[in-house]
Amino acid sequence: MSTLIKNTTAYIGKNFERYNNVDILIEKDNISKIGKGIISKDSKTVNGRDFFVTPGFINAHFHASQQLNRALGVGLNHDQQMDLLHATDNIKKDTDKYWMSYIAILEGLKAGTTCFYSVGSEIETAVKAYNNMGVRAACAIISKDIVAENKKSSVRAKTWETQERLDFAEKIHNKHHSDLVRVYFGAVNVRYCSDKLILGMQKLAEKYNVGFHMHAAEGDDYVNHVKERTGRRPIEHLHKIGALNPRVSLAHMTKLTSEEIDYLSKSGAHVVHCPRANSYVSVGICPTKKLIDASVNVALGSDAAINNNSNEVRGEARAAYDRMSDISGKANIIDYIKLFQMLTINGAKAMGLEKKIGTIEEGKKADLVMWNKNDLPFIPGFNHLADLIFTETGKAHTVYIDGKVVLKDYRLVTMDEQKLKSKATAISERYYKVFKNSIEKHLK
Repeated sequence: MSTLIKNTTAYIGKNFERYNNVDILIEKDNISKIGKGIISKDSKTVNGRDFFVTPGFINAHFHASQQLNRALGVGLNHDQQMDLLHATDNIKKDTDKYWMSYIAILEGLKAGTTCFYSVGSEIETAVKAYNNMGVRAACAIISKDIVAENKKSSVRAKTWETQERLDFAEKIHNKHHSDLVRVYFGAVNVRYCSDKLILGMQKLAEKYNVGFHMHAAEGDDYVNHVKERTGRRPIEHLHKIGALNPRVSLAHMTKLTSEEIDYLSKSGAHVVHCPRANSYVSVGICPTKKLIDASVNVALGSDAAINNNSNEVRGEARAAYDRMSDISGKANIIDYIKLFQMLTINGAKAMGLEKKIGTIEEGKKADLVMWNKNDLPFIPGFNHLADLIFTETGKAHTVYIDGKVVLKDYRLVTMDEQKLKSKATAISERYYKVFKNSIEKHLK
């Protein structure tokens, strides 16, 4: 069935121009027509008078499976956070991660996120969760093949044999890749990944025409460790081995030289800014304005609940503005349209999906969010995009993904939302008891 949204306010095209009393016709999974006075007798008609419509937000760096450690690592630095994560992996069941992933995704969805660049060493449960919810995602397999010898075995991350992991990643891609939930390739970081793993994953990304994703330049300790191992800074090393190209997106990027920014600009690689997560674990501030001025595409990511306490990427736009304004002393350092692009079309570019999603245009996928103009954050409604960026209380009323309703009247419709919450609550109670008895005392 097609859907016709009538007489709404919509933000159209790459510059998000405001159109009032406009109609949007959705046929199958696409936006087929935008205009006034559209007639479609066979369509379900939705009265859009009390709403404004935007493209869905894109969370370009997200760990769905880390929900269980939310708020357990407040005040820990980056290395301590990673110790916490790896220590608790031993007390988590696969089913724990699976059910808690729904909660992380749902939180983002309710705040207007329709697409997630989701990363993890094991992604099959995440693929299942996204498919069941009807949410768009690219799940990137990220792995390590260098043992963290500087870490105690109790907090040491799992590592794999390089070729085995490459073979496994290709197998998972062939098994699970689809248009809605895609399977991409990646590596954890330069710190714990060999050149063979990084370049091997990139070769697979090229073979299957998909993206490659990894963490990079995340704090001074990270940079110094890479310099000790390779003799180079992280981005310098990726450049030297030929691992920077338009398929590549790199998260965090808080420690960059002017030369490294130039490498990024010339290569077409993308940067994913995670301002709140970076502050949470004190790894520095991404030089966002310098990257933008160098024509580097910058998207936004929430990272994980363990080191952000939020799965809402929309808040990253405000945080990005705050960092730039504070550093520069200029309130006009970046305008709200560019911030909104970072939330939408820039994320699509980082995922290689800019022809499919990221803007409201005829022929693109119908990934749309309807916001109720009568909700408090949108009154008086002079500038809805600024309202979305600079407030955090507004929630999505209705969400379409791939032309299908996933959220309606603020509630999930593809699954039983209350059942998901009840399941997650029970898991959390059991997990916290084990955490208090076996993990917490060893991390102090």
